[in-house]
Amino acid sequence: MQPRVAFCNRCRGMRVSWNKSYVLHRIFCTQFSPSRLGSLAVLTVVLLLFFAEPNTSLLTADRKEKPVQESELQTAAVMTVGPAVRSIEAFLTRQGVSRVRCERLASSIVNSAKKYDLNPKLIASVIIIESRGNPFAISGKDAIGLMQIHLPTWGDTAQREGVDLLKIEDNVDFGARILKNYVGQFGVREGLKRYNGFLAGDPTSEQSAEDYAEKVHRLYDFQ
Repeated sequence: MQPRVAFCNRCRGMRVSWNKSYVLHRIFCTQFSPSRLGSLAVLTVVLLLFFAEPNTSLLTADRKEKPVQESELQTAAVMTVGPAVRSIEAFLTRQGVSRVRCERLASSIVNSAKKYDLNPKLIASVIIIESRGNPFAISGKDAIGLMQIHLPTWGDTAQREGVDLLKIEDNVDFGARILKNYVGQFGVREGLKRYNGFLAGDPTSEQSAEDYAEKVHRLYDFQ
């Protein structure tokens, strides 16, 4: 059986199969003879018919269709962001958190709040006090990221579990888990003091933790 596709040894054009490569091969590579002039004319007509520019009306239709498709995709994307995320995003923005990462941060906060049964505004308030929404913040006390995870205390756990403390989602989730543990044991205000590193019997630590809890509560309770 004759192969459907073959290539010319000279120009590497297709020698079998009716397509553009075959037509160009026949015109520019094959040696012409008077007996082939007729076939050349036919091939020229085929080239014009098959490879002419697309109709202008079709191009116009394509241009009209594209914005509609993009608009539909944008609408679908907006619909996936619920009011809870928008509320936290607005709260973060009012507190000076960069708009560049606000939606992603708000989504992470809402997801972790649902996961650990916390008020998302409480998590957002902790983030604002701890880092002002900077995912790369590092303190002089070896705390890192949005929720300032204390590395000497939690670093081994984070490493063992593969938590990237410089990633927004990981840091928020890990911090929310720690916060939930303290709040569950001691209540919101006392839990915040423990989250801050409260040391019982140390007046300086106690006052610092009290001031911290008060700052968070001012944001958390603010309407």
